[in-house]
Amino acid sequence: MDTLLPIVPSSLIVAVVFYPIDVLRALKMSSAGGQGVTPQQFYAKYGIRGFFGQGMAPEVTRATVMRVSKFFFNPVMSNVLWGKAPKDCTIPQKIASGALATFPEILAISPFEVAKLGLQVDTTNKYNNNMMVFMKHMYKKRGMSGLYCGWFGMQCRQSIFTGIFFGTVGTFRQKFRDYGYHPTVAKLGGGFLAGCLGAIGGNIPSDVVRSVVQKKAFSDPSRKTYGISPAGVMEHIAVAKEIIATNGLKGLYTGWAFKTGYLGAGMSLSTLLIPMFAEMMGIKYDMG
Repeated sequence: MDTLLPIVPSSLIVAVVFYPIDVLRALKMSSAGGQGVTPQQFYAKYGIRGFFGQGMAPEVTRATVMRVSKFFFNPVMSNVLWGKAPKDCTIPQKIASGALATFPEILAISPFEVAKLGLQVDTTNKYNNNMMVFMKHMYKKRGMSGLYCGWFGMQCRQSIFTGIFFGTVGTFRQKFRDYGYHPTVAKLGGGFLAGCLGAIGGNIPSDVVRSVVQKKAFSDPSRKTYGISPAGVMEHIAVAKEIIATNGLKGLYTGWAFKTGYLGAGMSLSTLLIPMFAEMMGIKYDMG
């Protein structure tokens, strides 16, 4: 449990620093299904302050819990599955450990993910940028399925991304060292490349579909939400087909530049900060 001490402050810093990029990412991705709020409309409504505040509470909570869970459970899962630390695992073992470590993560962050996007696309300010007001509204109207709307897309997104990240970050980091780069540059560069690869490798299409599924639920009160269920899986498949039919396969990569930059930069900073805080606290942490 002592590994949580360096992970928590690192995750909180990253969540706050990169929030404006996440706003742009969310607006672009949720527009893949057709109707949506553009960055220009968002700016006209909230001004520059909106990129630093609208929906920030659920996003900072979500992103902090997400990274804390990811970086805490990955070494735990490596030990449970393979009986060894991440640095001693093969690449396929690292990928499997990372992917499976995301299941508790998604159960924890889903309501915050729903609230974040709901507030970001709320141009009428119906919920007064209040996370709890939005969550209570969703629960009252749709029950738990409303708070877990888009669950399947989130689970696919996180499993693919986290598996690829932990499967490759050690290799990328070592390559930078082999070329003579300073350890700090190696951590930043390794985290950035692993984060970008995870984004392009499957995170983005899953997240685009998830964003559209949630946006449809927000905009149509009569639309049924399915939460964690087989019907929720089928809903994501149907929405993916709609996006492809309208925009082609490229529609699944709507907002890819913002998402790739967000994940690459966020994981780059995490890869630097977590070992740094761990060393300051005298705690051993193995990222792989």
